[in-house]
Amino acid sequence: MSDSTSSESLAEVRDTPDKPITEPRLYQSRPIAPVATPPPMVSSLHAQLRTDLWQQYPSGVGYFQHRAKGNPNNIIEHYIANPGDITLLPLEEAMQIIDKFGLTAAKLHLIFAAHIMRQEEPWESLFTLEGSDLIKEMGWDKRTDLPASKKLNELAKTAYALGCLAIKATWVEGKHKKGGIRASVDTSRMWNIQIQLTGQQNLEGKIEQPDEVYITVQPGLWTHAFLNKAGYFAKQALYQFGYLAQEILKIDAYHDELALRLALHLTMESRFHTSGSYKVETLLKALLSQTVIDIARSDRRKAYTLMNSWNHTLEVLLKLQRAFQIEFDQETYPEWLRPGSKDRKKRGYFDTLLAAKITIHPPAPIPQLLASKAELKQVQPRLKEAPKPKLTSNEIKEARTAKGWTQAQLAGWLGVSQRYVSMLERGERILAPEMESQIWHLLSISPKKGV
Repeated sequence: MSDSTSSESLAEVRDTPDKPITEPRLYQSRPIAPVATPPPMVSSLHAQLRTDLWQQYPSGVGYFQHRAKGNPNNIIEHYIANPGDITLLPLEEAMQIIDKFGLTAAKLHLIFAAHIMRQEEPWESLFTLEGSDLIKEMGWDKRTDLPASKKLNELAKTAYALGCLAIKATWVEGKHKKGGIRASVDTSRMWNIQIQLTGQQNLEGKIEQPDEVYITVQPGLWTHAFLNKAGYFAKQALYQFGYLAQEILKIDAYHDELALRLALHLTMESRFHTSGSYKVETLLKALLSQTVIDIARSDRRKAYTLMNSWNHTLEVLLKLQRAFQIEFDQETYPEWLRPGSKDRKKRGYFDTLLAAKITIHPPAPIPQLLASKAELKQVQPRLKEAPKPKLTSNEIKEARTAKGWTQAQLAGWLGVSQRYVSMLERGERILAPEMESQIWHLLSISPKKGV
């Protein structure tokens, strides 16, 4: 897909008089939002952040590969496809698209993943986002270098590029009855995306300066099948979630690229790596190519530049309005090596930096929410108990409020959407017995006396 092709395709979208029904903004009352983090979401984000890890098949097709840690035979691969079909592009063309949209596309990818968590049935969901809202969520509302119409056009092009991201999941199910390995292989787009521009048409029937953009999003068909078994587990996997802090989306991709890369990486990692403890080298390897690190080991000037870039990255995260929580290991991360130190660097300082240990937690209250989530996993009911009286919608809401939970938090534990919890609390949904039992335990509801 060439640049001109994408621009022409977008420009030919016609104006329509009716404004579609759109989703509310993510951050209206809280500075964080749940974000879906199943394996395909994580691997596709890494595919956008680490262009150096893309490879090429003998046919020329470019691909990014992720192998499951538990079973390396389970593989997720990502490609860039043509917009009209699922013809996969050669590596060079794929890299041109990823490099052009890069971190902007990664931000939008996470926003889509966060909006998924609001849907009653994410694997069946189809939702529309308003460009003006997305500009605020991306932190572009503070930019003065571009007029509103240019921002909307850039947003539309980025969404269009995300729609070209494809996924192939190969999941090994065991031995085939006829011998060999039984596996499922499913290929689809990561996101199905439709873009609608509104505004004044020029003489060629194009809208060059849109006054609004509407982006309709649907998770690709991988949501039904990437874990096989008729997609049953895939439905549950979309409720694997962490939290996305609003401040992260406001980090400047141009001036603070490494800081944004680290923040995006930690957003996805925090659900799996709740301790937040890393070696600096581990984090740098997740963000940069091994070649960059190796060159810095042998070139004093490159080492000094990379050290300064790392220190600046930590300073950016610490200066956010809702800052990351960073702790330096007293034994391995000396004071003279930390951000802001004016002390002379000792011989071998770069190797010392790589071996240093650091703990980085995302902004509050994310660490507390993740910790409570881990604790609750240990107290889920397993034994069949005597039946309890039916819960009313008011009892659910009162118990949730008393516990200090939001609807989104309760939704995450139940494996449903925030909207579904809202409907339960309004009495618009009937509780299944299994879910009702979960609510009794999660919210520590005591049966009323006399019942």
